[in-house]
Amino acid sequence: MAKRSLGIVMALFIGIIAVYAFYPRGLPHFPDTETNPARLRVNGVASIGDRLIAVGESGHVLISDDAAATWRDARILPGAGLTRLDSTLTQVAAVGGSVALAVGHDGLVLRSEDRGDSWTPVRFEAESSDPLFAACRTGTGAIIAAGSFGRLLRSTDDGRSFEAVAVDLPDEPHLNGIACADDGKAMIAGEMAQVVRSRDGGATWDMVQLPYNGSLYGVVRASASRWVVFGLLGHVFRTDDFGDTWTEIRTGAETSLFGGLKLADGRIVLLGQGSTVLVSSDEGLSFGIERIGGRDSLVSAVEIAPGRLVAGGEKGISELTLGRIMAALAGGQ
Repeated sequence: MAKRSLGIVMALFIGIIAVYAFYPRGLPHFPDTETNPARLRVNGVASIGDRLIAVGESGHVLISDDAAATWRDARILPGAGLTRLDSTLTQVAAVGGSVALAVGHDGLVLRSEDRGDSWTPVRFEAESSDPLFAACRTGTGAIIAAGSFGRLLRSTDDGRSFEAVAVDLPDEPHLNGIACADDGKAMIAGEMAQVVRSRDGGATWDMVQLPYNGSLYGVVRASASRWVVFGLLGHVFRTDDFGDTWTEIRTGAETSLFGGLKLADGRIVLLGQGSTVLVSSDEGLSFGIERIGGRDSLVSAVEIAPGRLVAGGEKGISELTLGRIMAALAGGQ
């Protein structure tokens, strides 16, 4: 009798536990937490006013409102048939006003209208992993995105939709970097030193010839006609006539260069393998080595104050102050 009573009590206890386990109840509240960008590879950074935006692996989009002191995750909304984002993002660009675009693998394009707080996928290719590598807005208002195997896309509705643009390129090279100008000009640098340019906001393109056949990873516009392309093993080339002729610039660096930007004071900064930082104060006529020999590879940067940069790379976010880097390295020797 006692054993029977004990069995009944145990059965009731297990039943109560089962009911409690499956009873519907609200999710517990978790406090907001800061995201540590050092835990992921950051492939692109951009700014809209004082807001910083960083993108990287596994679809991460981070935003900062305190000059990179802290970061938090942006909201990713469903769209383009995509309900979960895990595609690597390769670059982010501010394209006017409060609008920003991020591009990445699977032909992905994310669009934000609120300075990066929330993002909606406007383009996604579920059956293809081919990435887009770069995007920018031309002076005509058109937005251009470039990527693998010679892919070139163009939007005329502020990035809400994109159409393919035909470009005659041999061997379908990856188009790695792009720069746009207010006068409607644009230039793209890619594999096998293939460079294309447009004078009409990306509607039409023609190929230019360089005295080189290695990979190029980016381009910076120095002035109306002067543009700088850069890439594998420290190769840098400058054109003073928008691509008709080119001059190789000897920098003294033999590390690959992955990113570049023009500062507010007109200086040009190139970033790359081994934490390399090159700086030109004469619109690309010459470059000096600001930093070389680190462990991290830097791929993208944005200026947040005169001579102060926030850069993305293999180890997340780095902060650089030009003019102090070499002095700090020398002091540590």
